[in-house]
Amino acid sequence: MTENTTRRRFLAKAGAATVAAMGFRQTWTTAAEPAGGATRPAAGASVRVVIARDEALTKGQVGEHANLLIKLLDAAMQKATRTDSAQRAWSSLFTPRDKIGIKVNTLGLATQPVVVDAIVASLRRADIPAGNIIIWDRFDVELLAAGYKLAKSAGAVQCKGTDADSYGSGYQEQIENNGQIGSCFSRILAEQVTALICVPVLKDHNLAGVSLGLKNFFGAIHNPNKYHDHNCDPYIVDVVSHRFIRPKWKLTICDATRAQYNAGPTRNPEYAWPFGGLIVGTDVVAVDAVAADLLEKQRKAKGLKPLDRDQRPTKHIATAASRGLGTADLAKIERIEV
Repeated sequence: MTENTTRRRFLAKAGAATVAAMGFRQTWTTAAEPAGGATRPAAGASVRVVIARDEALTKGQVGEHANLLIKLLDAAMQKATRTDSAQRAWSSLFTPRDKIGIKVNTLGLATQPVVVDAIVASLRRADIPAGNIIIWDRFDVELLAAGYKLAKSAGAVQCKGTDADSYGSGYQEQIENNGQIGSCFSRILAEQVTALICVPVLKDHNLAGVSLGLKNFFGAIHNPNKYHDHNCDPYIVDVVSHRFIRPKWKLTICDATRAQYNAGPTRNPEYAWPFGGLIVGTDVVAVDAVAADLLEKQRKAKGLKPLDRDQRPTKHIATAASRGLGTADLAKIERIEV
């Protein structure tokens, strides 16, 4: 039995038990809300996605390159936001009043802690108070396994799982409905943060085709195991178009320092890919579209089938674009390399 299958079966059983034990009450929101809070390009303007790479990042351990990652990230942010300094770049998206949630991915090939350290350092230089930053994912145990140090003291940068105390403790009691999903959302997401930075990993997914920024928010609901049919479509988009995510999501920084082009999302060294970079943008669909294209090209270079011919089309990216969440047409995306 695979790690992924085992985890899903655990989540299915535990999620059902949690709903029953906690007496979740159900509330209703409108299905497929209009995407008024989504980031969209101005009329006539191109959407930018920045790919920041350095050959040095492919050498040794990623954690050895902290200063280089800060340099690459700041350069990418300037290009992505069309600003002339790193501080202005960050300040154009976030203010000292924001409570910023940095959503990492700790399942299988995980977001590198040093990448998150670079983000935190940049936010702090933009005058974001340390106490206004939360690094989070689903479980404390998975954060620890991915190399993060838990921190839960008020007034400092926090790092914690939604279920930090016990299973089900970190979710709102009411079930939120949107489109075809009905889920309880993380209290961190719903109650503690006002702005989101999504930090996924450039990696393959055995059902959705890719596990990037859009898929990363399956880690924000109590029952992701329910939403993997039909290549996870339209469930991924129903989750991210919800009012707890869509208006708050300002930036995607895809960790492509170490990537995986097949047999994901669990770690499989046979398909490891030392990409050595970051993929950055404010259009949350465009970043996924570009990252998926890069992964497809790597698969082709390695003699593997395209994802659609492998029964794993990335349908959710097109669905997100059709809902007005961003741009999926590569011809309309300005791809900038730094």
